[in-house]
Amino acid sequence: MPAWVDSVEYGKFGQATVTATLFGGMDPSLYADFKKGVEGQMGAAELTLKHSSGGYGPAHMAIKGTILDVMKTEGDVPLGSSGIQIRLKVDLVIEGFRPGRIVRIRPMNWPADSLPRQEFHPDGQKPLVARPVACRVATSSDRILELVNC
Repeated sequence: MPAWVDSVEYGKFGQATVTATLFGGMDPSLYADFKKGVEGQMGAAELTLKHSSGGYGPAHMAIKGTILDVMKTEGDVPLGSSGIQIRLKVDLVIEGFRPGRIVRIRPMNWPADSLPRQEFHPDGQKPLVARPVACRVATSSDRILELVNC
């Protein structure tokens, strides 16, 4: 589930409590799985929600912790927000857990499925760019001279 990091309270030896607001528009049953005392997992994501850590998946790069609190905002919430804040205590805070950054968060009772390759940045580092669906190959005899529009 995508979330926006609101704040980070740093502890000792890399520990921290991360407060994040879940994005809106998801099925209500998904929000209900976030409960105080439940184990959760949080990992950094790009603004596009793409995973950018090379060949390693989010399960390898995410940090586990305990959900300390689930707070619901009453009244109007900003567009795109669920109004639900999660406080997660982690043993190791990573670079992607900074206020204003986007993260993926899940309770540990959700399946740990692998992300489809389409959810990864093409090279793991550069911003996502449009890629053509097909390319044309210019050939001469048995040699490829160039790939056009690839």
